[in-house]
Amino acid sequence: MSDRIRARVDDRDIDAHEGAPLGLRPEIEQSWRRCRAIGAAADGSRLRFVDDTRTDSKLVRAARPVVDRLAEQLADVPVTILLADQDATIVDRRTGLRSLLGRLDRAQVAPGFMFSEQYAGTNGIGTALEERKAFRVRGDEHMLESLQSLACVGSPIVDPVSRTVTGILDITCNIDQVSDLMAPLILSAVRDVEERLFAQSARSEQVLLREYMRSKRRGNAAVVAMSRDTVIATPTSRLMDSTDQMMIWDWISSHLGTRQEWEGPLGFAEGIDVRVHARRISESGDSLSAILELRPMASSARSRPRTAVAPASHRGPSVEPVGRIVGRSLATYRLQSRIDEIAGTVGPVLVTGESGVGKSHVARHIQQRWEHGGEVLVIDGSTLTPTAVADLRARLSNNAPWIVEHVDEVPGDAVAPTRRLLDAAAEMAAPLVATATATATAPAGGHQLHTHVRRSVSVLPLRQRIEDLDDLARELLTAQLPARPTPQLQPAAHRALIAHHWPGNVRELDAVLSTAVSRSMGFDIRLEHLPDDYRALGSGRQLTSLERSERETIVRALDEADGNKSLAADRLGVARSTLYRKIRALGLENERFGS
Repeated sequence: MSDRIRARVDDRDIDAHEGAPLGLRPEIEQSWRRCRAIGAAADGSRLRFVDDTRTDSKLVRAARPVVDRLAEQLADVPVTILLADQDATIVDRRTGLRSLLGRLDRAQVAPGFMFSEQYAGTNGIGTALEERKAFRVRGDEHMLESLQSLACVGSPIVDPVSRTVTGILDITCNIDQVSDLMAPLILSAVRDVEERLFAQSARSEQVLLREYMRSKRRGNAAVVAMSRDTVIATPTSRLMDSTDQMMIWDWISSHLGTRQEWEGPLGFAEGIDVRVHARRISESGDSLSAILELRPMASSARSRPRTAVAPASHRGPSVEPVGRIVGRSLATYRLQSRIDEIAGTVGPVLVTGESGVGKSHVARHIQQRWEHGGEVLVIDGSTLTPTAVADLRARLSNNAPWIVEHVDEVPGDAVAPTRRLLDAAAEMAAPLVATATATATAPAGGHQLHTHVRRSVSVLPLRQRIEDLDDLARELLTAQLPARPTPQLQPAAHRALIAHHWPGNVRELDAVLSTAVSRSMGFDIRLEHLPDDYRALGSGRQLTSLERSERETIVRALDEADGNKSLAADRLGVARSTLYRKIRALGLENERFGS
């Protein structure tokens, strides 16, 4: 790498003055700053390979004839045509003269490699995706040293129906063979692909709409027309939220894979049980689309565990049913039941769980249930001193509500006084709630302080109650945009978030949604609004109910084994090779487990 390029890569040069010139075109400089901010490496060490790229996607089907024609036209020209998906993963590569192949292979410009800016820095694929416009990168404008002998022009392919970027078409050549015709050539090809995408969508959407209207006229049942990316519903069924839609899609994917029709029961989030008659309308081999007729069942039970609950109030004491913990999973139902037990008697309570699961939120919720929804003293246990503990103990007689966060991090010299404080709080039935971080491999120890609080509540990690994600997202988005209508998660974005492992739990979800809201400018959140690491699985298939159960079981075993796959396999009673295959099939190969 030249001294000039090294100077550009140097963090001080990039970050010292936001407006400092680097000798680069402004749009390239902006990309370099963005890439450095997200940790892109100039040596290519962060390049990522995906070995299960989809070669039968809607994008590939629409683009293949266009790419074939372009490759034939350029058969004697030293250029390469690259097709990448919405995650900037190369899914097709065509070369004119084969002299380029070796250079491209050495630079890993090949199917399966992800060229988003996060992994590959400034380049024609990832930067065009980020900018949502045609983008030219030449020579040392590339951040990766391995690409600096190349020049390329990439342009986004926008689905005319959904208006989302569905892929990138790129033309690449040696830097000394650049032509002014590259940009118009690639833009013309992109228009052809988009026309084919529209034709595909138009046909399938027309069939779906026609069958929906026929079914709607036939009777009084609620009717839903559904494909992977489209939901059309009669007013009586529009109360379904995105989790219900995911559940229905899972249901029809399981039952209409090899059948034309299926009928059976299904339960919605609001506790309504329905009988569903589903009919496949797409041809065998095409993407699934179906018509569903829904009729309520007389035995519908509104109190079953899946019931979705209203977001917790942040203003004053809770009154049932307002102020319940957000979520519809069985884990949240059990958590709420445990809190209901505790709420009847005031006295010290310990809330445990992984970092970021919402322990402080649960602590405040318990205080609300004790009718202490106003001023609650919150203390960071890691900052306690013997003097501070003595002061707190003197306040016990005032019956004032307080929360001690991070009680497992109390400094050594304050441990003994804190034990006595907790014992005294128990004797006086003081309204005290403490929180402590705990994982499957590292229970809440805190110098055994947890043994001085007789009642406890455990908050499970988000990956073990993924059904709660939609409700949590709605509450978090409402809090982020209090004066505006709450954005909705579009189906593809929802699928991608559901597939994520969430090692940072609800705190991580809040950060991801904050980024997505900024990118969507407060409107509904689509897949492309998510950070790169969270949309990688968005275009993949959705797991079936059985696979989700397997995934949860494997996640729990790996958590308990602190990521040790051999130990997890032994505990599950399966061969290690079987576990590795399952991890890969369920999209867990890049996740971290345990503490």
